[in-house]
Amino acid sequence: MPLGPFDRRTKRSRCVACATSHSKFQCSGLSPCTRCRKRGVECLFPGSPPEAKGAIIKLERGRIHTPKDFRPPAAVHPRKPIPDVTFGYLFYFDMFVRTNSFTGREPSFISDVQRLIKSSSDSALHPSRSLFDAMLALGAMQAHSLGAMAHNDNFRFALRSYQQSLHELRNTVSNFSPAKRDSIAWSTFFLGLFELLQDASGQKWLQHMVFGTAQALVASGPAACRSGTMRTFFIQARTFEACRSIIFNQPSFLAHPDWIGLTGDLTTDLDEILKLVVLSSSLRVRTAEFTSKAFPAQATSDVHLSEGLELATEGFSLREALESWEFTTSFLPDAADERLLSTAYHSATSIYLSGNYDYDLAQWQELGVAVPILSARRIEEHFDAIVATVKEALKGSSLSPLLFLFPLRVAGARAKNYQQREAVVDLLRSVRRSFIVADAMLEELRELWTRTSG
Repeated sequence: MPLGPFDRRTKRSRCVACATSHSKFQCSGLSPCTRCRKRGVECLFPGSPPEAKGAIIKLERGRIHTPKDFRPPAAVHPRKPIPDVTFGYLFYFDMFVRTNSFTGREPSFISDVQRLIKSSSDSALHPSRSLFDAMLALGAMQAHSLGAMAHNDNFRFALRSYQQSLHELRNTVSNFSPAKRDSIAWSTFFLGLFELLQDASGQKWLQHMVFGTAQALVASGPAACRSGTMRTFFIQARTFEACRSIIFNQPSFLAHPDWIGLTGDLTTDLDEILKLVVLSSSLRVRTAEFTSKAFPAQATSDVHLSEGLELATEGFSLREALESWEFTTSFLPDAADERLLSTAYHSATSIYLSGNYDYDLAQWQELGVAVPILSARRIEEHFDAIVATVKEALKGSSLSPLLFLFPLRVAGARAKNYQQREAVVDLLRSVRRSFIVADAMLEELRELWTRTSG
């Protein structure tokens, strides 16, 4: 066994010949020593031990250790490995994200999310643990829908991860700090997506969108969304916020001038369409308030007339912007998904803006105010464009089926005959295969068609 660095037996004062002879004479320590010179033998002293070929152990520099104070370095324990099943669900989460694009572009936010959860997987107290569990829930649902990892109960794992994420999110919100802002925002976003997979009514998603995702953006403010993680979050979440406002005819914070200015900094054709979606929704809310108090026309006053003119003028401005977009936009060959989404939203918004006025056209005419409505032929052209682009997108794009609930709802409201209605129903059924929330829209449209047919 090799001697340790502090074993004094390594210090030899006698030559090899004197040491092995066990002579009672003391070796002089000279080279050659006196005894070896007299005997005429070779005098050798022990040399340094041969250099080790293994790893070099470097002691702490600047300090002389003694046997008394020397201590081996503390053992460094490796991080607990992530279980194989967790790796599997993270793989399917990545697949879910890549097959559910919300922008028509590459999901650049994945690197931000990975950074947030980097240290959360082995710590139940980490502020991003709720985000990690929300991702696992989505991954497990993706595996469940594909019939993958069949040896696991994917559905039960998904529900358990969802409940854990929800519980951890509530605790994180109760003990809020600015450092937790990003993980809270992404947690609400992913939990909302999970609920759209499970909740046919869409009410839980609506609560998360209004009180979670939207509030996270409002609390951060547009300045925080100009760069960093919150910018990528804003780009992902604003599409859902725009759709929420227009489907439920509710106002959105995105219509505020500061947020419109932030959207103006984005330069794609889809960005411009989403801005027009939000502005059309905001106009619809104000127009509904006006028509409820101004119509029937005999009850109107000069104040109502002035307000009606303002609402009509704003509508004409939006109509001009939509037509300008149609004639000036151009997409690169590698932007096929973005083109499909933008085209569907352009046609849906064009019909929606017309509906802001043409459902009450007789009252507007009595009021003597011209409004920006579309002809029946133009509405049918937009209807056909919606059906064609949504069909193409669902068949061969990475766009999330969720994105087409808004255009299909608008198209369904204008479907006049059996063939048109069946076309909308078939597309909504395709959406439902991934997101059960499409059931609510199917039921709503069937009720609408029953009323209009009767």
